[in-house]
Amino acid sequence: MAEFRLHHLVRQLLDIAGMKDDTPKDFVEFLQKKITTDSKVVTSGSPVIIQSIVQHLAQNSPNPQQFLSKVEDLKEKNVDSLCEYVQLLHYISQDASLKDFLQKAGKKSDLLDSHSSHTSLTSTTNVTKEDLQQVKTRLKKAVSQQSQGKESFERSKIFDKNMPATSTSVTSWVQRRPSMSWDFSSTTLTANSKMLIENIPADSQENMLIEDLLNILIGLPGCYIDPLPLRDQYSPREFHISDTIEPSLKELVKQILPLASHYSTIQRFTEEKMRFEFGQVCNALAECMGSLTVEYTLFITQLETESRSGNLNLHKMWFYIQKNLHNLAIMSNIATSISKSDARGGKVLSLLHDQVTGYIGDAKAQQLCLHLMQAACVPYMKMLGMWIYKGIISDPINEFLVEDNEVVQKEDMPVDYSADYWEKKYTIRRERIPKFLEPVSDIILRAGKYLNVIRQCGKTVNNKVQLIEYKIEQKHYIDAIEKAYKYASKTLLDLVINEQDLLGRLKSVKHYFLLDQGDFIVTFLTLCEKELNKDVADVVQGRLESLLDLALRLSSSNNDIYKDDLRTELLPYDLQYQMIKILTVLSTEEREVTFKTKKKLSLTVIESFAFSYEVRWPLSLILNRRSLACYQMIFRHLFYCKHVERMMCQVWRSNKVAKAFPFPEATQYRTAFALRQRMLHCIQNLEYHMMVEVIEPHWCLFMQKISKVSNIDEVLSCHCDFLDSCLKDCMLTIPDLLTTITNILSICVTFCKFMQGESALNIGNTPQPPEQMESFKESVTNLDKQFSEALKDLLDQIHGLNKEGSDHDRLYNLLYRLDFNSFYTGQFEQLGLRKIEIGASG
Repeated sequence: MAEFRLHHLVRQLLDIAGMKDDTPKDFVEFLQKKITTDSKVVTSGSPVIIQSIVQHLAQNSPNPQQFLSKVEDLKEKNVDSLCEYVQLLHYISQDASLKDFLQKAGKKSDLLDSHSSHTSLTSTTNVTKEDLQQVKTRLKKAVSQQSQGKESFERSKIFDKNMPATSTSVTSWVQRRPSMSWDFSSTTLTANSKMLIENIPADSQENMLIEDLLNILIGLPGCYIDPLPLRDQYSPREFHISDTIEPSLKELVKQILPLASHYSTIQRFTEEKMRFEFGQVCNALAECMGSLTVEYTLFITQLETESRSGNLNLHKMWFYIQKNLHNLAIMSNIATSISKSDARGGKVLSLLHDQVTGYIGDAKAQQLCLHLMQAACVPYMKMLGMWIYKGIISDPINEFLVEDNEVVQKEDMPVDYSADYWEKKYTIRRERIPKFLEPVSDIILRAGKYLNVIRQCGKTVNNKVQLIEYKIEQKHYIDAIEKAYKYASKTLLDLVINEQDLLGRLKSVKHYFLLDQGDFIVTFLTLCEKELNKDVADVVQGRLESLLDLALRLSSSNNDIYKDDLRTELLPYDLQYQMIKILTVLSTEEREVTFKTKKKLSLTVIESFAFSYEVRWPLSLILNRRSLACYQMIFRHLFYCKHVERMMCQVWRSNKVAKAFPFPEATQYRTAFALRQRMLHCIQNLEYHMMVEVIEPHWCLFMQKISKVSNIDEVLSCHCDFLDSCLKDCMLTIPDLLTTITNILSICVTFCKFMQGESALNIGNTPQPPEQMESFKESVTNLDKQFSEALKDLLDQIHGLNKEGSDHDRLYNLLYRLDFNSFYTGQFEQLGLRKIEIGASG
């Protein structure tokens, strides 16, 4: 499927680039070679190599400084696949022709944009009095909103910028009550207090600065230290110190102020991330940071007590804050990284995990990061526990790594089941996976899926939910996840194979769709012979259902307990059209095949007939619509071959009257009888190849594999491999071979109708006149020529397949069986020599 996906993407790129006449085949082959040869180079790009590439690109860019600043900004935001994107730019910069093409395409798009903007500006609209009244009302409303205050407006702008568009939001208390924020909510300063410090001696200035610093360190405005406006919402807070302060004291204050800047960053982070739309992980992390800032404010309170008792100076303050300065710097760095990258859920945990592993040499810093990580992990691990122990997703803000796509509703599953349920209902969102859970992400997905299926079958899940905690040693939570997965896998496998009798169902499907029950097929063909030759419009499907039920009761299939689930179906297309539509990817060459294989307007019942099978949940996971469609295609191919063989046998039975003719008259039918035998030999060998040399060996291998499976995904994989192998070796997935075989079968049907039809020459109880015999011989010779050419094409196509690979080994058995003892090869060679001799003599 990856190849078809790549083919589709290349086709789209060519259409966008305006290269619709080019075929994507060559591009796909080139990309596949590059993917296989350059995979190691791409995945092993070290930071040193990436940095050298960035420097090289910056040198060649029109504005190197702007380019480097943009790369650094993307690094700070932890943008995914940044290294791969830089390498892509490097490859483009080395290809001069590609650069020219992109520049031309960019100029065209700029021209189109300028033209559209010009037309929009020059377009005139008629303004009415009602429009003017609406504008007036809106202006009044905007002016009234500005009365809420400049700072409130700025805060709402900051907090609303990162709010998810899809989530419902409640106005933050910081917006409603901006003065309640502990991040410099007001800046009311008195000019007199600032002027008084000029006349105070340097020794006395220190006490005033300490009092100012104690306010600044908890987000309150000071008299001589002013917080400057933020450059952007996530930039560090900067301060302005009065110029009248003694220089030595000013330098000490500058050393202490980074603590206030870190506190400001953390306070903004906690006030923003406490809102529910940022997710439970961010809420838990903000709450943990808030509890740590409470401890920090207690420390500032202790400093204030020391100051009031006269035991504190700036040097002591600088000494006391060292521990908190280091801790708040770490927390500020974490808050800035999360905010700039707009991280939520699993991405937040990945950033925290990097911090924990990054401070291996610093035990105290690592312990702080571990504390934050464990607090942030609590809601995520609760979601994980509910999923792997109960199969339930409790994720209101879309943070969990597994997403429920709601493709199929539970109440519709037994009636209208789609194979998309297993593949698409529950999917992994790679950007939400925490790094420490990446090795077991697939196991997590399958464990919950298995339990979800068990619950929907009405079974109770008696798996006790255990608390999973984050620890530096991965063994703790990895073992818990693997244990839950083994329980879910074993429970669902036991339910499907033992309680639901999966093997019995598969054998029942094999009986009917793969013609394993021979007497049933013969009985059904005998009962439905007249109906199968009619047009679809002239047949009542209820009659076919009745004949099917009668055939089941009259044959050995009466002992099958699942026989009542078999149904008949009349499809609106024949087998060849169905297979070509499935296999064709619309490239230039393959469009011709599609146009040649047009849908028939009128179909006979034998061309549109197929069995269907009713399957209930949870067996519909394995016998889904996709697999039943594969079974149907194999059945239609086999069933049509059986029908043609039966027609050939009827011709043989009706031609036995020729034995009563005198020898000279009987020899006139020799060519027709020989052609009939060659056709019968071809059809029977095709059936033998498909049923004995393809289906039966693959079925035995499938049964061996399914007896060793350990989970449902392995059952699905084995079943899919079995069907794919059968389709391939039955020549249904090779369009040229399928077209040739369909042509051979149609020639055989034409021959049978000619030998038995009302408009053709019939073989009666007496020899026919010479004039009619000449017409009969010409028709038989024409059919013989068509059949020989079609058979020659089939043998050449099989012979032309790649002998070096093992993909088509079984087809060579068919080649040797059809061309036994080089019978046809010798005839074709003699025919070619005769044509050459006739051409030379002519």
